[in-house]
Amino acid sequence: MLKHIDPLLNAELLFALQNMGHGDRLAIVDANFPARSHAQFCHISLPGVNASQVLSSVLKHFPLDAFTETPMWIMAEDGSAQPTDAASDFFEVKRNSEEAKYSTELMDRQEFYTATRGCQLVISTNDMRPYACMILQKGVIFD
Repeated sequence: MLKHIDPLLNAELLFALQNMGHGDRLAIVDANFPARSHAQFCHISLPGVNASQVLSSVLKHFPLDAFTETPMWIMAEDGSAQPTDAASDFFEVKRNSEEAKYSTELMDRQEFYTATRGCQLVISTNDMRPYACMILQKGVIFD
């Protein structure tokens, strides 16, 4: 056991997050997302948790990219500019994190599927909410 490490972040996930570099992307996806077929590089499954819990844990240790206009994208319902219930929850989780100042945008579902294929890490959850998926772009630590 380690102190001050969120228990949701197991050794495999911490290793994957640490090995990501500036500009690399990770996707956190729901139970319905075809994670294994879209994960080109690394796939980690976190059963028993939802995407909001994973986002909250990841944002404690994962800096969002300050060198891009938008370092976080959330899957949107096709053709809708309104956030889903899951998306509203993700906005709130980010708002309550150290990464609150960074922009977040909704991304069309089909565009999200394509973008996920370029992610260095895909984390699948048991989240049953529709469209409970997001992509984060890693930044640098300035301290």
